[in-house]
Amino acid sequence: SSYCMDYLDYIYVDHMGVLIKPNYITQHFQIVLRKNSLKSIRFHDLRHSCASLLYASGVSIKDIQEWLGHSDISTTLNIYTHLDYRSKVSSANAIIGILPGENEKELPLAAN
Repeated sequence: SSYCMDYLDYIYVDHMGVLIKPNYITQHFQIVLRKNSLKSIRFHDLRHSCASLLYASGVSIKDIQEWLGHSDISTTLNIYTHLDYRSKVSSANAIIGILPGENEKELPLAAN
């Protein structure tokens, strides 16, 4: 009977149904990281990691755009996706392959 029924259409409510303040998660994220001996990062960095991991796993840029809720795909391309190491090596090997006399050379995929 004590449960707050004012915010039933919201997903960010506490155990009593009270609306969680927008900064709550950001403010408490560092506490969670410290308690679990994790590297200190900004909460927003999780968005970058998510987009980069989806991209590295072969998810299309269009699907990543929709996942992140960007209205313009250039936002997704310019800000959130970063070439992973394998993509960089693959690109470098493609260039090496077209250079005269360089056809036998190839960069290893393993990072040093």
